[in-house]
Amino acid sequence: MYNERVEDFLTIIKTIPSTSSHPDPAQHFAVVFEDFHLDANESNIREVYAEEFYFNDTFKTFRSIDELIPYMEETVENVKTTTVEILDVSKSDTDYYLRWKMVMEFTAKGREIHSVSIGMTQLRFNEQGKIILHQDYWDGAEGFYQHLPYIGYFVRKVRSSL
Repeated sequence: MYNERVEDFLTIIKTIPSTSSHPDPAQHFAVVFEDFHLDANESNIREVYAEEFYFNDTFKTFRSIDELIPYMEETVENVKTTTVEILDVSKSDTDYYLRWKMVMEFTAKGREIHSVSIGMTQLRFNEQGKIILHQDYWDGAEGFYQHLPYIGYFVRKVRSSL
């Protein structure tokens, strides 16, 4: 089955310069994500991300900071808390990989949801130390969709049948 999003990513990643080094990628990432509800504001987002980049969090894909800021601000409005704890940082020849634990609390159809999930973010930084590539590897079904009324029932049903 053809997946256009995957093909786009594999093409785009070849055009984004590699990161040689960054003094503290985990701390840089934490400026926005450690306590997302408090920290995901326009000032912090502009401090962390370059004006143009590739961003994919498994829900949405963006190429510019002016698209990302309203998305993050809207997300903050729809969650009670979201915290991300960095568990490990690895460096390849081109990228940093941050393995993390995310705790989310939100309300869906009047129901309080508490979700804990593990994921990883692939990052590249420009020469100014700002993020130019942010690709999340995260199970959205486990961390989000399975908790939603109606949709969650079908997600859990499919998983149990595999």
